[in-house]
Amino acid sequence: MRNQLHNSIFSDDDTGGDALIDVPADVRFRSLAILFVVGAFVVLGRIAWVQAKLQDRYLEALNTTTTEYEVIPARDGRILSEASDVFATDIDQYSIQVHYRWLQDPIDPAWLQRQVRNRLNRSERRNEAAVLRVEEALNQQRRDMWAAVVVAAGLTPEAFEEKRAAVQQKVQRIADSVNQRRMEAETQTEEASSESVGVLFRFASAIRLAVTTTPRRRIQERVVVREEESFHELVADVPLSVAATIREQSHLYPGVRVIAGNRRTYPLNNVAPHIVGARTAAKDEDATSLPENVELDSWTPRLGRFGVELSYNHQLQSIPGLRRIVRNRRMEIVESEIERQPVGGRDLVLTLDVDLQQHVEHLLAETLLDEPANLLPLEEADENAESTEAAREPQPVPTGGSVVVIDVTTGRLVAAASAPSFHLSLFTGGTTEEWGRVNADLRHPFLSRITSMAVPPGSIMKPLSALALMESGYLNPDDPFMCQGYLTRPNEHRCLIYRLYNQGHNEITLKRAIAQSCNVYFFSAALKSGFSPLKLWCDRFGLGRETGIDVPFEQQGNVPGSSSVTAETERRFQREALGLAIGQSSLTVTPVQMARAMAAIANGGWLVTPHVVSPDGTARTIGEIDDRPRKLSRRRITGLSEATLERVQESLRAVVEEQYGTGYKTVRLDDVAIAGKTGTAETAPGKPDHAWFAGYVPADDPQYAFAVVFEHGGSGSRVAGPVARETVRKMLQLGLLETR
Repeated sequence: MRNQLHNSIFSDDDTGGDALIDVPADVRFRSLAILFVVGAFVVLGRIAWVQAKLQDRYLEALNTTTTEYEVIPARDGRILSEASDVFATDIDQYSIQVHYRWLQDPIDPAWLQRQVRNRLNRSERRNEAAVLRVEEALNQQRRDMWAAVVVAAGLTPEAFEEKRAAVQQKVQRIADSVNQRRMEAETQTEEASSESVGVLFRFASAIRLAVTTTPRRRIQERVVVREEESFHELVADVPLSVAATIREQSHLYPGVRVIAGNRRTYPLNNVAPHIVGARTAAKDEDATSLPENVELDSWTPRLGRFGVELSYNHQLQSIPGLRRIVRNRRMEIVESEIERQPVGGRDLVLTLDVDLQQHVEHLLAETLLDEPANLLPLEEADENAESTEAAREPQPVPTGGSVVVIDVTTGRLVAAASAPSFHLSLFTGGTTEEWGRVNADLRHPFLSRITSMAVPPGSIMKPLSALALMESGYLNPDDPFMCQGYLTRPNEHRCLIYRLYNQGHNEITLKRAIAQSCNVYFFSAALKSGFSPLKLWCDRFGLGRETGIDVPFEQQGNVPGSSSVTAETERRFQREALGLAIGQSSLTVTPVQMARAMAAIANGGWLVTPHVVSPDGTARTIGEIDDRPRKLSRRRITGLSEATLERVQESLRAVVEEQYGTGYKTVRLDDVAIAGKTGTAETAPGKPDHAWFAGYVPADDPQYAFAVVFEHGGSGSRVAGPVARETVRKMLQLGLLETR
């Protein structure tokens, strides 16, 4: 430093220059050292931050997983009869699914590379010949698997290729759509960012991103979608033998799995379809208790739509199991665990007797001319038969009909049929043509006439009217009454015998009035009593209200008048009382309501609750068995005396047992005493009457009550009566009744 060249600007005399330039060496050294240390600290700090913080971010990105759920199907409960006949059940259904990578053609290079890495160690992967051998072996294994599936599933190579190509086309379309949307979103984001900031800020931001963040995926790198790493159904509904072959020889079927499911079937098909009901796949608007990210490719939730399938859906419906599946960022499965085991639905046992049910359904079909006459032989018409037409004229073909048979003590239905009917196979695989034929039937075959057809009861209402009039003190069953054929004027309020033969029933009492179905007898009594007693006893017998039967969509029917009858409404409904007494006016009832009313007359005045599902159903475990004493759901009808019931029961027996009764020729059987009442209910002008017969059997020791009705069927005694008789005859053959 001392032997430097001399210049005037560095002269000692120039104190200002020496002060500015001649910095001591140790100061400059320390300054450089400080700068070096600061720079080193910055670099080391960045390294430490990358090691401590950024590494976690890299690992988090690499270890990103997605969780989804796969449903494990379970069987819904069966619907059985007490004799173990199967109305509804689930049967096993198997499908062949293949992993997409084993179907993809050409094979995916990235997937092939991962397979090679899994089969070779690090040193072997450096040997190109070994890598090529593994790749060729994988391709050959895939071709062999294709051929094995073709043979096992009974497909042709062309059919297999068509299915394989369809799967690949679908998955490719999904992947292209996802990547296209991603590319458009990134492009829009970059354009928006470029427009919102200046050049210098974008330059500084680019430097910051390059130094502090992980490299971004290039646009040309495709996102792997879940469908590319999933199994896809190739063949549906294969036999059990095929499923067993694939499972037993799994080494021949790499990338193939057999999925076990089930589908609902109805072995008896057209037996009691309105009662059994149907289960169909749940719709979008139907709520399900499954997580949102559930894989439903191999299973579809089902719900009951009508019948006991709907009303007991909570019991029949199974709870599917759930398998949790975790996938990595390549959509490969890294973890699979069952979180919930499947639980099968509980079986139901119906009270219906299958043989009797089939018999009454055939009777209905014959009457509606849907089947050739076989069970209903033609018989001579009854001169006492009530009809709005001449007694011997041909009867119209009914629009529909129903038969209900109920246990008078317990309320269990042993037969409940509605016609026209349909096949439950419509809901499990019906063709468009089959659906078209059923929907084109103007008789409405899907309508359950057991519970949903409310029509006027006609003269089968007279036993209830007799009870109401006797209990209210307006009718003495032993007092004689002179029937002249009409009440006050010959052109209204008449008996059928007057319309047909211009004569009345002459002198009669209650027994003959019911047995010969005399309208004028009940007109006269209703004129004295007024509307209130008839309305009261309609309510007590449950008319105009639901019976509580355990099938859905029950109609209430209608009883005229309000719940509270005042003096004003009494005057207004005075004329209504005459029609109500003979089951006309605006009174409407359902077959199950009238069967229950007849059961109440037969059992001593107990109103039972009809039901088709037995409380003694099957249990899945020992702990579910209910061994408590059985409780009967019924209630006593208030104000009904035993003496009054006996007089009505005597009259109902006379309808069938006495020669003057309207049901003597068409209903009576020598083997068992039948009690009941014919009914021919007038409808709209120009339309045929409704045909009814309701009663119980045996007459001296009632066990079952029944109601038979044909919509626009004509005469009750000529149309409904023979069906009631053949129903009772079948009950005798089946041992449900004892002969006398």
